[in-house]
Amino acid sequence: MAIARYFGFGEEKEFGVPVPATEMIDPESAELDPAGDQALIYEGVSRLDRIVAPGIYRSEGSLSVPFDLKAFPYFLKWALGGYEVVGKEPSFTHRFYPKQSSLMDSFTARVGKDVFEHQFSGCVVSAVNLELDANFLIGSVDIIGGKDEKSTLQTNPLFTSGDIYSPSQVTATMNGLDESAYIQSFSIKIETGADNEKGVTIGSRFPRRAYRGAFLVEMEMNLSFFSTIHLERFWGNSTGPTQDKLLEFETKIHIGDHIDLVIPRGVYTSMQQPLSGRDSIEQTTTLRALVKPDGTGPIEFSITNDKPTY
Repeated sequence: MAIARYFGFGEEKEFGVPVPATEMIDPESAELDPAGDQALIYEGVSRLDRIVAPGIYRSEGSLSVPFDLKAFPYFLKWALGGYEVVGKEPSFTHRFYPKQSSLMDSFTARVGKDVFEHQFSGCVVSAVNLELDANFLIGSVDIIGGKDEKSTLQTNPLFTSGDIYSPSQVTATMNGLDESAYIQSFSIKIETGADNEKGVTIGSRFPRRAYRGAFLVEMEMNLSFFSTIHLERFWGNSTGPTQDKLLEFETKIHIGDHIDLVIPRGVYTSMQQPLSGRDSIEQTTTLRALVKPDGTGPIEFSITNDKPTY
């Protein structure tokens, strides 16, 4: 049976110039379409809409897929901007880290939609979200793009096959101490502040570039509540909040045997333990990732696999 639904992508050498897909994946969803109103309408005092012209044309949407060892790191590269690799066949270790460049790297996205392939050029990552609860570790990618076009469906898309991860394959440490027995679920939000509307100039209705904006990383956790250890970490004291200092700590998420996510410096910004009915107390907290004085952070990924480069 032919496969007519898929998501393919390839890194562009020049912003907005389409390239073939170098990877194909089988996502949970790929909701990418033209965004907003493409028509520029003059509204005169006659109170009648009479004059119309082409307006700014953009695309946007999101992708949801299990976080895997081989394909998903591309989106980390495009979101964070910094990348380096060491090693030799058959094992390479890839480091993804924030880079304060003014422009975002772009890619071409290709979505199989039953009867045609929907091609989007000039795509950039505006946010990456990682979520782990009782299911696989899921990665969601918010995408903004430029021009879309109709293309021909791939005849036999070959999906990139990399390990995916269940909750039992994920552990976490804070300041070197194993906190896995406390964490029931978590989500990590990485926002790039990407903006392609400011990349629209005279002479074209499509974005010519996308700018990198404010970078933000937050982690939300649902914690088992059987001690006050995390509340004390939020307070910075064993008895209550301190007057002039917050407790900072390092957080590491180990995913399988080959992926490490590191937040080298972070603080709890909120903490709740609401007492509701007869159910057990659910403790929730938000951690904000910060940059260390040496410039590292607020988040990094180390991934080891057999791919020579990204």
